[in-house]
Amino acid sequence: MIIRDNKKSPFITLEGTDGSGISTQAELLERALREEGWEVYLTKEPTDGPAGVMIRLELAGRLIHMQDAVITSLTQAQRLALLFAADRIDHIYDKVLPRLNMGVVVISDRYYLSSLAFQGIDMDNFEWIYEINSKCIRPDLTIFLDVDAKLCVKRMQRRRWHVELFEEVKKLEQVRANYLKAIDFLSRKQEKIVVVNGGQPIKEVHNEIMRSVKKALVQNKSTTTTRPVGNQLPLE
Repeated sequence: MIIRDNKKSPFITLEGTDGSGISTQAELLERALREEGWEVYLTKEPTDGPAGVMIRLELAGRLIHMQDAVITSLTQAQRLALLFAADRIDHIYDKVLPRLNMGVVVISDRYYLSSLAFQGIDMDNFEWIYEINSKCIRPDLTIFLDVDAKLCVKRMQRRRWHVELFEEVKKLEQVRANYLKAIDFLSRKQEKIVVVNGGQPIKEVHNEIMRSVKKALVQNKSTTTTRPVGNQLPLE
């Protein structure tokens, strides 16, 4: 991974299985930081760019015709991994990196840990996925919301009338297990990843996230040339 030099502001990513609450927590984090006076950019993957549109079609099973649907899961995993990497690189250099360099705190709802967890299920190891994401910048902090698969499905059923690929209980259990393996893989590469119990009440999850984010903000303070408007986050 490319590690930024002269970092001006932290790049924070939130991860978890579908239904783990990452979108809710990303919005709460954005709001809390703005209230503290920080300039914040909240984004998510897949994006609305060309590759992102193809990813959504693929996940919904609409990218290929029925007569072409007899493919191996490995082929599908490779195709998704490449699409995500292409979408991610375009997003990073077009939207994310310019804002980081201006001193804006960037929060991403999913990043390359998702690729390792989801597409990595059907691959022998994470090295190839890691390699195709080698032009992406490394997050300053990744927060993984760890939630039981059955609870995730219950949450999704309350707000959706259908589920996509990866959203069945057994599949979610596989994805969660793979997330934990991927976290170990990236941690051994010195990436900063914090695991939070996402099954707690929303406010408690948010408070745990904020404690980790405050540390990341303080760690970046010494190299930040663009200061946030208003008060800094207090140390606990």
